[in-house]
Amino acid sequence: MARWLMLDVDGVVVNGRPGDGGSWATDIERDLGISPDALQSVFFAAHWDAIVTGRADLGDVLEACLPALSRSVTAVDVIDYWFARDSAVDEAVLADCDALRAGGTRIALATNQDHRRAAYLMDRLGLGRHVDAMVHSAALGARKPDRAFFDAAAVRVGADPGDLVLVDDTARNVDAAREAGWRAIHWTKGARLARLVAG
Repeated sequence: MARWLMLDVDGVVVNGRPGDGGSWATDIERDLGISPDALQSVFFAAHWDAIVTGRADLGDVLEACLPALSRSVTAVDVIDYWFARDSAVDEAVLADCDALRAGGTRIALATNQDHRRAAYLMDRLGLGRHVDAMVHSAALGARKPDRAFFDAAAVRVGADPGDLVLVDDTARNVDAAREAGWRAIHWTKGARLARLVAG
């Protein structure tokens, strides 16, 4: 078994909206009066890379973008709505994490996240009780699939690349991890983590 099992979050540990697994923004126009297309173009396309690599603050950017999206909600309203609805935890994955850790495997979340959602995932959603660490893109200054993410993540957990196994649902990230010298497994929904890493 490798020294560290590195798990992607969205698509592996967390799967969208509780109840149906849909996108957190499915009903945002009905609930907050924000067009999903406008949110994509005004906020995500223009600013997400800076936010997710730690060069800009999520709340500050949202506040600046809101006049073009809605005049009736605040940045805090949007963030609270987003985080609460992007929170369907795969309990089977967490159970496998607990079992693997009990057997001596160290587990880290290796994920593209801004600082605020990273803290929410670990503390409010409780993922921190099931893993040993999180390495997230905003803290590393690089995002998957960039090579810099994988190099920095290895340094952060104090492991050689060959001692790391990534489980990720995005093929580009799996390929990039392998190019960085990690082992990597492409996750598909419904798989069992313990079985995958034992194979």
